[in-house]
Amino acid sequence: MQRRIALRGGLSAATATILTICLSGASTASAAQSSAAAGNHVAASAQSTGKATYYAFGKPKHVKSIPSICGKTVIAEASGRGPITLRIDETHSQSTTYSKNFSVNYESLTAAVGWDVTKSRSITVSGAKDVARGKYGVLKAYTRYSGKQFDVYRTIIPFERIAKDVKAYKPIGVCYAYTAS
Repeated sequence: MQRRIALRGGLSAATATILTICLSGASTASAAQSSAAAGNHVAASAQSTGKATYYAFGKPKHVKSIPSICGKTVIAEASGRGPITLRIDETHSQSTTYSKNFSVNYESLTAAVGWDVTKSRSITVSGAKDVARGKYGVLKAYTRYSGKQFDVYRTIIPFERIAKDVKAYKPIGVCYAYTAS
């Protein structure tokens, strides 16, 4: 099965990158590799498998940016038999997601990653795709995230690492996937 994904959010509509990824044999979207030459983007998953709990003495260190990714959960969908134009026009509220469970001081995490990790962001989903005559098309929208990776250290004795390679993702836009059969 092939999917065409157009990334939006942070890019103008004219420069939206079209990716074709082959998902055959891939168990998750993060295992799929881009076969498009139009960019260095890789489709991946941003499943919120963890949560941050407040701990006054937990502080993130070694913060670095990681590539943007597309989430795995469908936030909007349109389908129909062609000839038709599929449209999605919605607004969703998305919050920061994390790759692991960890405890941290929210203020120091907000300062380290550069966005308020306690607030949700509003994402506008607006897209359209023409479906050819005789085909059945499905247009799905996913949240696009930018991310930071860091370790969390205890700031009181003992000064030990309490979480390694935690990833925090901020919603920044939308990824679209279109399939036709």
